[in-house]
This record gives sequence, structure tokens and C-alpha cells, in this order.
Amino acid sequence: MKPAILAIIIIVMVAIGVAGGLLYTWVLDPVEYYDTAPDALHIQDKSIYANIIGDLYICEGDLNLTQARLAALGLEADGLTLTDLIEQYLDSGGRPEDARNVAQLARDLGASGGVLLVFGAEPVSSPQVDPSPTVPATDPALAPTMTPAPSFRLVEQTALCADAGQPGRIGIWVEDEGGIGLSGIQVVVSWAMGQDRLSTGLRPEQGKGYADFEMKPKVEYEVTLAELRGDVAEGLRSELAAGICPTDTIALDWRLVFQRVQ
Repeated sequence: MKPAILAIIIIVMVAIGVAGGLLYTWVLDPVEYYDTAPDALHIQDKSIYANIIGDLYICEGDLNLTQARLAALGLEADGLTLTDLIEQYLDSGGRPEDARNVAQLARDLGASGGVLLVFGAEPVSSPQVDPSPTVPATDPALAPTMTPAPSFRLVEQTALCADAGQPGRIGIWVEDEGGIGLSGIQVVVSWAMGQDRLSTGLRPEQGKGYADFEMKPKVEYEVTLAELRGDVAEGLRSELAAGICPTDTIALDWRLVFQRVQ
């Protein structure tokens, strides 16, 4: 038999053997994993477990037991570790309300600022209340008045050329009266078939009051602030008009600035 023919036969036999092995291990008898240890979980799964540990901590108030649970999960029981975990969880699309209790745990373990501002201002001590009885006011002029929720005005709505080859994005900045960014503000992005909620403050390199959203082609969006009185940005689309952007640009970006008014 010629050496070339022999070499071809050997290669074919090896290929058949490899294919048979893959068929057996992937289809006929695949490896299955059971009882995976918590510290071997993917980071997103650890975030979910950490949220549950935070819920248990708020219910039980046992910090020592909570630290033991974090250790079993393979996490350092310190505020900075939990803060990093919360940021990754929110970056991957997690809801802030699900991480609220683990954020409180992170604060109790010494963390402050950063992504924790999404969950409200740092707690401050309550003023002492005079225990002496008071007489209820009967004069309407003396009755307490409710402070209205802050009102926000849309002070900028600008269309921009997106970076070359990139899909269109809506960049939202939420500011106070002096133009200082406000973190932890919930933003609602709506379209005909759905809605999404964002939180300002998750991209500190863009400013404390920043959030963004990626648009899809041929969809029109509107943006407003959740649970706050203010303007609505409407008619936001990523489609380009001919000739307004470089030829390698495929979409529009939008810059929205909501500013609180007195």
C-alpha cells in the first residue's frame, strides 16, 4: 500500500475516533454537575445569593451569622467587596430594589458613597424630639403644609452623531439647580412595546447624575423621571437623516439634561 494512501486512512480513523468520543461525552453520556459549592458560582449568581443574604440580615440583624454566610459564598465580609458586587449586579441589568438590603449591609460593614448613593443619601442621626405635649392647631394657617416633590425641566435635548459603527444611545444627565449631578434618580425610558428603568450614578466617570440607554433602529422613545414631576423628552429615534453625519456613522445619539427648578 502506498504511504500516501496509508496516511489518509490513519487520518480518517483518528477523525472517526474523535467524533465518536465527542458524541459519547456530549450527547450519550454528558457530564452533569450537582451540588455546586456556593463559592464556585458565577459572579452574577453570587450577586443573587448576596441579595438573599442581605434580606436575611435585615430580618435577623445578626452580623456574625451574615459574615459566615458571606464567607461560605467565597466573599470577603467587608463593605468594599459588597459594593463592587452590587455595581456588577446593576451593570448586568439587575434591579436596584433587589439589592437595597445588601447595600445596607455594605454600609454597616463600613462602605459609603459610590454606587451606594443609588440607594439614597447616607443615613444621618435623627434630631432629638421634645417630648412635651403640644396642642393640636385648629387655625388652618397654623396647619403643616406638604412640600411638593421637586420639579425637573428638560433644559437640553440634542441629537448628536454616534461613534463610527456604533448603535444610537440616549445619554441622560439629571442635575440640581446649580448643575450638580444627582445620583440615585430613577429614569423611565418608554417605547410602544415596552419600558425600562435606569438609575443615575452607575457611570461615575460620566458624572454622578448620568445614565444611558441603547436604542434599537426604527423605534421611537420617550424619557421621563420616575415618581418626580417634570418634562418628558419625546420623539427620540436613532435613524440618521442623509448627509448630517460622517459616512461611517450609522446612528444618532441623544443628549438629555433634566435640571431641578426651584
